[in-house]
Amino acid sequence: MSSLRANLFLVALGLSMLGLVMVYSATYGEVGADFLFVRIGHTVLGVAVYFVASRIRYTSWRKYAPALYLIVLLGLILVLIPGIGTQINGARRWLDFGPMSIQPAEFAKLAAILVLSCAVARLPHGSGLPVKPLVAVGVLFILVFVEPDFGSSVVLLAGVAGTLWASELRTRDLVLSGLVGLVAVAGMMVLEPYRRERFLTFLDPWAAADGSGYQVVQSMVAIKAGGFFGSGAGSGGQGTYVPELGTDMIFALIGEELGLIGMVVVIAAFGFIALAGLRIAMNASSVMARCVAAGLTTMLIAQATFNIGAAMVVLPLAGMTLPFVSYGGSSLLVCFAAVGILYRISEDSERAREIKHAASPDRRRRHGGARYPRAVRGG
Repeated sequence: MSSLRANLFLVALGLSMLGLVMVYSATYGEVGADFLFVRIGHTVLGVAVYFVASRIRYTSWRKYAPALYLIVLLGLILVLIPGIGTQINGARRWLDFGPMSIQPAEFAKLAAILVLSCAVARLPHGSGLPVKPLVAVGVLFILVFVEPDFGSSVVLLAGVAGTLWASELRTRDLVLSGLVGLVAVAGMMVLEPYRRERFLTFLDPWAAADGSGYQVVQSMVAIKAGGFFGSGAGSGGQGTYVPELGTDMIFALIGEELGLIGMVVVIAAFGFIALAGLRIAMNASSVMARCVAAGLTTMLIAQATFNIGAAMVVLPLAGMTLPFVSYGGSSLLVCFAAVGILYRISEDSERAREIKHAASPDRRRRHGGARYPRAVRGG
């Protein structure tokens, strides 16, 4: 498991290094190296967040999660206030602090998973859904949704779904909540005109190639132009203009510059993150650890799946960044924090198993120890 933990961080770091190249390639034609230097700062800070998160025992989040929730809640309220939240393209998602901006919706995903995991871990096996924690998470979801930030709200729901799936709550309630979540997502997409247009565009993008389908059509053209080997890293995506190339559509740039090989490597990297996170969750030493690990893994993989799927036009466009790769400091910090927490869960769970094995009555008797050893606190 120790090698798994180390490789998980190395894969995340490798994706972030790829992000440096891709962000520079997508933006240097307009702003030079400005975004590259900012992205380097984001990466250094993200690695620091990883090391801090990996040193915090996962059980300590019972104490920290409520404070994190309140801070995120305050941030989500502030972004909606005119004059405080920064409005771009009709959406209020950012708080500006001079040279730095923060997107509270990114941190809402993390807060929702931690708060809900702490709550369901306290419930007996077979309990029903906890109402108050779900209401608290629902408040975060609503605030993110009204910014509007449909992509982040869907990822938040995915993280919550992963958390509940790993819990020991009543199966009937989990199935019903899953159905309600699917209906809610479908309703959010159909009732809002521009989201409904995105979905219809997904069904036949070429029919609206000069309008709502322009972005995804250009993405397909860029990926096809990349062929097997691509045009070369750092070439700047010169062949095709794709809107939002450094954020939502960065996978199209990967396809154009690194070709099929680059796309397969990136998909394989996220596949490894999914398998590693699932293994950490399955080997977790407690319900809380399992819920946190499953929720964080689902959050990362759902976001990556929607981003890659939208760029390849196998899923509707939802406006999500590619974890670790796309430009965005808040997203990068949350992703590295998630990997740090997964690392610590794996480490604490392994240590708990070792202590349990060493303290077992049969082993103690074989080594002349007491028949009933004092309980040792695990992770």
